[in-house]
Amino acid sequence: MPLTSQTLKGVSTFIFDLDGVIWRGESPIEGAAASVEALKRLGKRCFFATNNSSRAPQWFAERLQNMGISATPEEVVTSATATASFVARHFSIPRVFVVGEEGVQNLLRAVGAQVFTVENADQTPEVEVVIAGIDRTFNYEKLKWAQQFILKGAQFIATNRDATFPVEGGVVPGAGSIVAAIETASGSVPISMGKPEPAMLLEILAASNLQPGEVAIIGDRLDTDIACGTRAGIGTILVATGVTPLETGREASGEQKPDLLFADLPAMMEALGQ
Repeated sequence: MPLTSQTLKGVSTFIFDLDGVIWRGESPIEGAAASVEALKRLGKRCFFATNNSSRAPQWFAERLQNMGISATPEEVVTSATATASFVARHFSIPRVFVVGEEGVQNLLRAVGAQVFTVENADQTPEVEVVIAGIDRTFNYEKLKWAQQFILKGAQFIATNRDATFPVEGGVVPGAGSIVAAIETASGSVPISMGKPEPAMLLEILAASNLQPGEVAIIGDRLDTDIACGTRAGIGTILVATGVTPLETGREASGEQKPDLLFADLPAMMEALGQ
C-alpha cells in the first residue's frame, strides 16, 4: 500500500540516501541533521544507504557524527558492502579485479577475496570477478584490464550505475559512467548491486527484522532511490535537495513515482507535525 501523508506518522524506520539528501559534495544540506535527530527523538530508527562505494561504513558514520547525526557503521549500508556480501556468498576465496577505490577494495579483502588492481593485474593469469565502482583515477589502462578479464570469462559486477552524483553547484560523473565504458568495451552487461536493485534495502530489513510496511526510503533520485524502494516494497519519499526537482517527481510514473514529495527534510518534519 502506498505511503500517504496520513500514514507517514506510522513509519517506524527511515532509510536515508546520503548524497543529495544529507549532504551535497562537501557541504551539509541545511536542516538535514536536525531533521534526522528529531526523528530519533520521536523513537524512529534511522539507517543510511548509499551507492557511493568509495568508502567504508565507518567513514560515513564518522562524517554523519561530525555533522551532528548520531550514527554507527552498523546503520550504514553501501553498494560496496552489498557487493562484498554477494561475492562472499557466491565465491570461495575469489580472485577479483577492482576498478574502484579503497572502500570496496578493503571490504572485499575483509570477506577473503584476493584483490587485484591495475598495479598488480599482471601478477595473475585470470580473475573470477571484475568489479567496477566509482574510481576518480579511472583511465584507459584500467578499462583495458577490466575488458580483458571479462572477455576471458570473469563475471562483471557493478557496485552501482549512477550516471552522476551531486556536488556543490551541480553534478559530476558517477560510477555508472565508468561501468558504461567497461560494458561497451567488453560487450558484457553487469550485475548491479546498488540502487535501484533492492539488495541494500533488503539487507537492512532482514538484519533488523523489519516489515516493508513500516519502512520508508528518503532519496533525491527517481531512477535509483525511488525505484529501489518500490522494488523492495517499502514507502518512498522524494526530497528536492539533490538531483530531481519536485516538478519532475510529480510527473514520474511506474516504479519511479514517489509516494510523497517534499522540498527538503524540514518540510517532511512539518508534515509529521514537528
